[in-house]
Amino acid sequence: MLKEKRLNLIGQLLLLSAALTWGTSFFILKGTISEYPSMYIIGLRFLASAIIIGLIFIKRIIKLNKGTFFRGVVVGLCLAGAYLTQTYGLEKTSPSTNAFLTSLYCVLCPFLFWLFYKMKPKLYNVISMGLCAIGLSLVAFSGGEETGNEFIGCFLTIVSAVFYALQIVFNYRFQNEKDDTFQLIFTQILTAGIVIFIVSLIFEFPSNDIGAFIIKKEHIFNVIYLTLACTVFAQLAQILGQKWTTPAQVTIILSLESVFGALFSVLLGGEKLNAMLLSGFIVIFASVMITELKVDFTKLFRRNRGEKND
Repeated sequence: MLKEKRLNLIGQLLLLSAALTWGTSFFILKGTISEYPSMYIIGLRFLASAIIIGLIFIKRIIKLNKGTFFRGVVVGLCLAGAYLTQTYGLEKTSPSTNAFLTSLYCVLCPFLFWLFYKMKPKLYNVISMGLCAIGLSLVAFSGGEETGNEFIGCFLTIVSAVFYALQIVFNYRFQNEKDDTFQLIFTQILTAGIVIFIVSLIFEFPSNDIGAFIIKKEHIFNVIYLTLACTVFAQLAQILGQKWTTPAQVTIILSLESVFGALFSVLLGGEKLNAMLLSGFIVIFASVMITELKVDFTKLFRRNRGEKND
């Protein structure tokens, strides 16, 4: 029992570190894709990450079987869809709006787990998710940068949230099938990289000169950081963290990515903090506390009814 609690704590810390790292990526990625073709940068990031993970875990990767490969491809396609829609959405919205709308997956996940695995959410999960949705809405409409394509950007970002939710749900299912974690993460990152790079080849290379794809020295750190920290480390932290935590913990903790994303955008990316944005932070933090403390609303409701009857 003590070992399970320790592993659960480690899992939560891994998920939190992934959320924190991804939170830093929004304003960094926004600045980078404003200088280069966006899908080229994302594809480069994922292919480089797949090579690094493949080299580190080469002894496991060479034992990859067909079943794990197929399941990794399924998750990789979800990951590719998420990054394609999220990145194109980021081009048309502010980093904070993009971060919070992306985190709508935390609202979707419990219901997808219910749909696929009959894991009915408890009352505190439902209330927590409802609060999270309200918090996300407050931040999404807090008045980020305005563009003529703001609606399209928001729509694409919401679509990315659906893909992220599917990625989390499928990762949970496939890890329960005893797939090797590192084989699974390698396959999905490689799949996402190939798909995104193909999109770049089709849509970006014909419309840009070769100079647009040469990374300048002032942006090399950004690309390295996005590769090593935001892809290699964060993806490994997510998939390992999921092994030792509950679905509710996964979705709520990863939703903090949106808080970190907006926070870093304000502190380092030049965005302004307003009352609605701050209100969204507070509401989301409350949703996290409800889940982590497992507040028994049913007991509270019964207690209040009993007091009224007295």
